[in-house]
Amino acid sequence: MTVQPGLHRQHCSVAAPTQLWLDPDGRLAGEVKAPGAGDSADPAGFTGLLHGDTRMLCRALVRVNGLEPEPATVETEPGGVLRVRGLVRGIPGPTEDPAVELLQTWTVTPGVVRHTLQLRTSLDSLDVEIDVALAADFTDMAQIRLSRFRDPSAPVSADESTLRWQEGGKTLAVAAPGAVTPEGHLAWRGTLGRGRPFEAEWQAVLTDHDDAVVAARPPAARPPRTGPAGALGLLLDNSLDDVAGLRLATRQLPDAPFIAAGAPWYFTLFGRDSLWAARLLLPLDTGTDNGLAAGTLRALAAFQGTRTDAAAAEEPGKILHELRSKELVLESQNLRLPPVYFGAVDSTPLWLCLLGELWRTGRDEDAVRSLLPNAARAAEWLLAAGATGTDGAADGAADDSTDGAAGNGGFLSYRDSTGHGLSNQGWKDSRDAMQFRNGRQAEGPIALSEVQGYAYQAAMETAELFDAFGEPGAQALRDFAAALRLRFRERFWVEDDGGPFPAMALDGHGVPLDIPGSNMGHLLGTGILDAAEARIVADRLVSPELFSGYGVHTISRRAAGFWPFSYHCGSVWSHDTAIAIRGLLADGFVAEARTLADGLIAAAASFGHRLPEVFAGVRAEDSSVAVPYPASCHPQAWSSASAVVIAQAMGVGL
Repeated sequence: MTVQPGLHRQHCSVAAPTQLWLDPDGRLAGEVKAPGAGDSADPAGFTGLLHGDTRMLCRALVRVNGLEPEPATVETEPGGVLRVRGLVRGIPGPTEDPAVELLQTWTVTPGVVRHTLQLRTSLDSLDVEIDVALAADFTDMAQIRLSRFRDPSAPVSADESTLRWQEGGKTLAVAAPGAVTPEGHLAWRGTLGRGRPFEAEWQAVLTDHDDAVVAARPPAARPPRTGPAGALGLLLDNSLDDVAGLRLATRQLPDAPFIAAGAPWYFTLFGRDSLWAARLLLPLDTGTDNGLAAGTLRALAAFQGTRTDAAAAEEPGKILHELRSKELVLESQNLRLPPVYFGAVDSTPLWLCLLGELWRTGRDEDAVRSLLPNAARAAEWLLAAGATGTDGAADGAADDSTDGAAGNGGFLSYRDSTGHGLSNQGWKDSRDAMQFRNGRQAEGPIALSEVQGYAYQAAMETAELFDAFGEPGAQALRDFAAALRLRFRERFWVEDDGGPFPAMALDGHGVPLDIPGSNMGHLLGTGILDAAEARIVADRLVSPELFSGYGVHTISRRAAGFWPFSYHCGSVWSHDTAIAIRGLLADGFVAEARTLADGLIAAAASFGHRLPEVFAGVRAEDSSVAVPYPASCHPQAWSSASAVVIAQAMGVGL
């Protein structure tokens, strides 16, 4: 089994759809495909300039007078800037102190990356040559995830000012007037001295005419933030800066912004991720000037399902899971997903939830009105999926085991019928995510607890929306919600020696998974729980069984399959804990919300006052810092957006 490249020590800057990744020392040294290297992951991760789903530039190795600088610091600054400070120790000075410093500044904007180099010295005079060795490989993201890198390709054209590479609709142009050498390097010569620095600069322009996504228009200018001081203020400022770098739009609707799911693996439109990010950020959404909530809803509505297609998991009215420019093939996971893939059971109810929440703000009634036809189709899908017990119109028919009390009929559930789609289609989508106390994996069709909560809220929100706009169908949605709430209480609640709790899911035979998981936190605030049930969930979330001190474990520490470094079976996901905080606040559990918020603030301090996608489920009592999960995305949409909910829990008005 191939292990993904580590990311936790890498430095990155994003301005969607462009990404810069440097190694732990701040170098773009690159990995080039080595004979006999196999598929083992490089522990140093990967580096490069990426645009969309392709790494274009894989190497930009800097030398001064033939010497590599020794790294000192790497600093992240707002606006897509990374500063790398190093010392050129091989150039002697009059004392034993380093005599030459190199300051590199990388500035990332959509489609353009600028690299400036400034040399300073304590010497009276020094002749220098700066050399930058470049390489481009156009490696696809799916191959990078397997640590498989292509051989670098030669430029298709070169003159004294520009190097150009091209592959299909993808182009990379490196401009450095007067600095391009016959060997394809960049080289500058000059003299510097004390108080007289020497500077050089080049820039890369990256384009992909075949990509499904493009840079979104920047939002309206926001007044300077006067947020909280200290760790919370740093987290909020950094997170909102990260969110700004993740703004994308589709080629189909360039004026409908959304937040890309995460860098580097998921730098595109994901239904669930983009919807949750927009929901968490809703308190800051003006609803005007290409607002994020309306943009996310519109972008997803443009791809709403119109037919039944098992290969794409498409069904009429369904909201997509992910959008790519081409088929995604991950051999190690036996995945083969079409460019527009609908394999998510939760995207459609989450879309309806966001639409209802946007309407309640009163900020963009015109956008809400324009989406009512899409809401009607999504509501039809919701009612049909709930009635059959599977979003399995793509399967042809519901499984016989899903009728009545013997299965999971009456609940939204999922099952991949193709053998090469996602086997789990909720937010915990890895193959081993759904398991029983003894570690046995659940068989489908699987009905997730949180999805029933989303469905309940979606039905109730949409019913009120339809009534407000004079649309038909409200009563059918209310009837559906009432029946779902009753069935959920009867079928999902189980008990262990700690008392009752809602199961993570029902398996294909209707058997509840008998171990607590973080999914129960998503039920809070949806309305599917009564006050006493919500109290039980709140108490479980802050118990040592689920709360690590930094966040909520994805699964109970008592589960046989618990492992702190498991993607979904023991780790802590920032957004997962933040959604629980959001629900706790909605249901009035302020003290519990603050307990979890304090944990995430402490965790963020371990990651430069930012929250990664996921971190290891090592308890605070066992480690004074939150422990990284090596392949975690950062920045990541709903993790960065989580800072808003954390601030709300700590009493900050937004």
